[in-house]
Order: sequence, then structure tokens, then C-alpha cells
Amino acid sequence: MENENRSTALVQATSTALVQTQERPPSYWVRVSRKYHTAWMIVAFVLVLFLVMFSVLFAHAFSYDSLFYFGKDIATLTSLPDQGDTTVYYDYKGEDAVPVSYRGGMAVAHAGGVDIYAANSGRLLSVAFETPYAAPRIAVSRDYLIAYDFGATSFCVCNSYDMLYEGVTEQPIYGIYVSNSGYFTIITRSDIALSEVLVFDADFNLKQRFRRASATVSAVISENGRTVTLVGAVAEGALVDVYMIGDQEPLSSTVLAGFPLAAGYTASTKLAVITDTACHVISHEGKVYETVGFDGASLVAYSVSENGIALALETDRINAAYRVLALDKKGRIQTELAHSGRVKALSLSDSCLWMLCDRDAVCIRLDNAQMIDKLTVDDGALDIVALGDRNARVLYPAQALYFKIDR
Repeated sequence: MENENRSTALVQATSTALVQTQERPPSYWVRVSRKYHTAWMIVAFVLVLFLVMFSVLFAHAFSYDSLFYFGKDIATLTSLPDQGDTTVYYDYKGEDAVPVSYRGGMAVAHAGGVDIYAANSGRLLSVAFETPYAAPRIAVSRDYLIAYDFGATSFCVCNSYDMLYEGVTEQPIYGIYVSNSGYFTIITRSDIALSEVLVFDADFNLKQRFRRASATVSAVISENGRTVTLVGAVAEGALVDVYMIGDQEPLSSTVLAGFPLAAGYTASTKLAVITDTACHVISHEGKVYETVGFDGASLVAYSVSENGIALALETDRINAAYRVLALDKKGRIQTELAHSGRVKALSLSDSCLWMLCDRDAVCIRLDNAQMIDKLTVDDGALDIVALGDRNARVLYPAQALYFKIDR
């Protein structure tokens, strides 16, 4: 009897232990695993939904050409190391050649065509013009390049691996601007107005034509391709008209003091307009954020970019005295300094001002106006382009000298 009771108790205890093990709640890692599994299921569903919607709405994007160019563009980008960490060497094409910094490398427009080089000096593209350009000029954005014959009618649109379009205008060309969206404007002469502006979309279709009662100096397009700003000279000063592309009436029309020299965007809705008497930053609605007067000094160099505005003013020609200013996106003065000796070109990075002078290329901190470093140059230097806060390039007719801050 005693042995029988012990056997029964053993069976009952074992049975109870099994039941308790089965009812134990899942461990912490099991719960985490289930949450990750649920999250991945949601992500997978969203991705599938996105691919379905994209294929329905943008079916035209899936083509052999688009995939071909995508592959070539990837190859191009991989050949541009670290936004350029070496001097770029390129062929000398004569005194009329125009070199510009482009996609980490360099592009050169010359009488015979356009050449594009990677940061390692490898030639990416060479385009030959059917008819030589008498006065080659070049306009670039982040992804696009347009070469044109100033005072003639020919132009061509390129990227770093192909010539995309070649066109001819009815009247001589006096300026071109290309945006990051691929929209571009062409300023031409007109037989029935003082000037004419042609607006093209990224597929090279003529979207709009403006016949202007002013001599147009600048025609710039916002990055999203929605607005175009036309700046021209009138008797009262600089006339600034902002249009939604496709509209006949301007969003705003503003007259600023001084003869217009240039214009450019510092932000998506902030436009810098430089005249011979002041620098103005305005909105699309014509609101003036800031105006910095030149106080009778002569503007000798300027730069307008997404980092702000840089200005060099000659205050004393006999003694070669200059006033150099760096403005933020709204036109407020970030730093100001006096400089002795000629200033030839300027460029801005996030926190530095880069100056090309007669004998030196100089980097200056914006927060304290102190020189960080300098590089000896000679009279052949044409321009300076900031690549970042610690490096820039000094452009020559046959090389873009690498300038890196060592301290």
C-alpha cells in the first residue's frame, strides 16, 4: 500500500510539472522576434504597394534607355572619389576655353566642343560641335551642363556621359541658366521686344516664351521647376518678375535700385539679385529680406549659391583696397573683412569663404574672419571653387589645382 501511494504521488507531481511548463508565457526574445516579424511584414507590404503604384503611374520610366543611362551614371559617380581629392588635368583648348567644376570633376567648353573629366583626370565625355563656337560659354547645375555660342544661335545639353540634346534658336543667345530639375532658360535677342526668354522643360520642350520690354540680364528657375524669375534693366532700376511656369501674369513684380548684374537662388524661395549698387535678397512674393548697399564701391567679384552670397568690393583702386563680405541665405552679413590686394574670385562653403587673389588662394572662417590656410598661385589662375569646408579647386586653363586645408 505504501509503495502504491508513492507511485501515485510521483505520477501526479510529474503531470503537474508538465502542465506548468506548457502554460509559461513566451520569453522576452520570443516577443521581440514576433514584433520584428510583424514589422517586416508591414515593410514588405508597403514596398510591394509602392512598386505597384510606381509601375502604374510611371510606366514610361521603365525603358532600355533609362536603364542604360542609369548604369552609366552609376559608373560615372564611382569615378568621382570623395568629391575630388586630386588635381584635375585637362587638355588646353586655347584662350577662349571655359573650364568649370562639374560633378566632382571638370568640364571645359571650347570652340570645337565640350570635354568632361572625372576627379582622377580621366575623360568621361568628348562632344564635337558641327560648327565651331566663336564664343563658347557654359552653364551647369548639379546634373546638367549646357554649352552655347554667345552671340550666336547654337547650344547643346549634356550630362557626364552623353550629349542629350542639340538645338538652335531663332535669335542670338545672350545667356543660359539650367536648374537641378533639368528645366532651363535661354535669353535671346528679339525683333519685336527688347529681349526674349525661352523656357524649356527637362524633355527639351519649349514650355513658354516671354517677350520683355526690358533688357533681360538673368532668367533663373527654381529647383523644382515651378517658378521662373526674370531680371531686367528698366529706367527705374532692376525689374524683377516672378512667374509660375505656364502663367501669363507674374506672382510678383518688384523694382530694385541699381542696374542689374546677376541673380541666383540661395534657397528654394529666396532669390539674390545683385545690382551695381547693392545686393538684395527677396522672396517669390516680392518681400525684401535684406539689402546690403555697396556705399559707392565697385563690385569686382561675386558668388551666389545654396551656401549664401560672397561679394568683393573695390573701395580704393589706387591702393588696391577691398571690402569682402559673406552673406547668409537671407542676405544677412555673416562676416566682413578688409583686404589689401586684388580679389579675382570668390566661393562659399558651409563655414568658409574661399578667395582667389593675385598671389594666393585663401580660406577664411566665416565665424571669426580669420585666415585658416592659403595656397600660392600665379597670374594664370582663373577661378576658385569650394568643394567642401576643407578643400577647393583653383582653376587654370589646363588644370584644376587641388587646395586642401592642412590645419
